[in-house]
Formats: sequence, structure tokens, C-alpha cells
Amino acid sequence: MINKSDLLAKMPNLSGENITPKLLQKSVQEVIWLSSTAVYKYWLQMECQGLEHLPQDRGYIIAANHSSHLDGPAVITAQGQHISQVYSLAAKDYFFNNPTKAWLCENFLNMIPFKRKGKFLDCIPTCQQVIAQKKAILLFPEGTRSVTGKLQTLKPGLGILVMKLRAPVVPAYIQGTYQALPKGKYFPTRYPIRVSFGPPREFNHYWMQQNVIDNHQVYREIVNDVYVGIEELMDGSTR
Repeated sequence: MINKSDLLAKMPNLSGENITPKLLQKSVQEVIWLSSTAVYKYWLQMECQGLEHLPQDRGYIIAANHSSHLDGPAVITAQGQHISQVYSLAAKDYFFNNPTKAWLCENFLNMIPFKRKGKFLDCIPTCQQVIAQKKAILLFPEGTRSVTGKLQTLKPGLGILVMKLRAPVVPAYIQGTYQALPKGKYFPTRYPIRVSFGPPREFNHYWMQQNVIDNHQVYREIVNDVYVGIEELMDGSTR
């Protein structure tokens, strides 16, 4: 059992030895935050709806569709919160595949590495720290960018994360990033972007069932529920 007071005692330290001076970290994050806000709100004319659905009194997970490298910053900027309030799960084999990139992603972009193949649970302790501090964790449960722009099947890792963190999931739908910067393209085209957040999906009824029924069934049911939440946003049925 992890003691909550221990989690609150320190900020997540992904590598175990964060040697980046706090002043440098905060200064660079501030520049990133201001630059991202300017690009998305003014150049890409980003719109946002559903901010009222974001929990204010507890940590939570944001699960969004994924078709572009613009998606992560779009969600974080749309929330209107500082970059320090949101952590993103990022594929270790892609974002942490060399020391320089790993240092940048960890210290300035608040990315938490996870293994797409293998020990996914390695990221859980850091995620627990984030949730205990009432911050948000952003992940893209499709596992990779869609090459068509359409929503793909969600991976069961989302269900595992929900059961381990016991946190609500806010579904999010990102529109326009695929047109602006699809997979395989390196420079974005100006295209309007919209980010929509849906009501939090609560899964408290599963906590007591853990290890009583098949966990894999629970993971799949959670994933299916979140998939429906994203689909509803796509269809415009959730306001």
C-alpha cells in the first residue's frame, strides 16, 4: 500500500534524479506555455467546449483520440491550465529513445514514459503521485496516431490505469489536428482546431469487483465506456 502523504511529499520525479534547476524548469515551461497558447489560440484559431466537465477537486485522467503530434499541446492549452498541472503518458520507445530527448520530455514537457510492449505497470507509481496531487494525466488510448484521422480501437492499458489509480476519466475529442499535421507530415498547415471535453466517466462500481470477476473483462468494459464517451463528442451529442 502506498502512503498518500508520501506521494504528496514530492513532485513526480521520472528518472529518480532530476538535476534540472527548478528556476530553469519553471522558466522554460512558462515560455512553452505562452508560445503554445499563442500558436493554438491565434494561429490555429482553437476553440474549446466542455471545460465545466473538468474536475476541480481531484486528480483525473483525460482520454482523447489521437491523429497528430499537435494533439497533446492542444488538449493542455484548451484546458486553460498551466503546463505544470497536466502530465502526459508518452511512449518510451518514441519520446525517450535518446538521452537528450528524454531529458527535454521529462523536465519541460511533463511526459511520463510507458512501454507500449512489456511492463506497462512501470509507469503506475509516477501516475499515482500525479493523481494524489490533484493534477491531470493525459493519454491517448489508441496507442498510436491514426493514419486516417478516424477513431481506432482503444487499448486495454486505459482500463488497467483506471483500476490502479481509481480516478475518473474525462473523454476528449480533438478535431482539426489531423488536417493540420497528419502522421508523416513535419510542418503544420493552418487549420481550425476544436477540443471538446465530456462529462467524467466514473468507475467506482468496479473497485469492489476487482479480483472477484475477470480483470480483463473489467478493463475492456472501462475501455468500451470511454470509447462511447469519445464517440458522443464526435457526434456532437454531448454539450
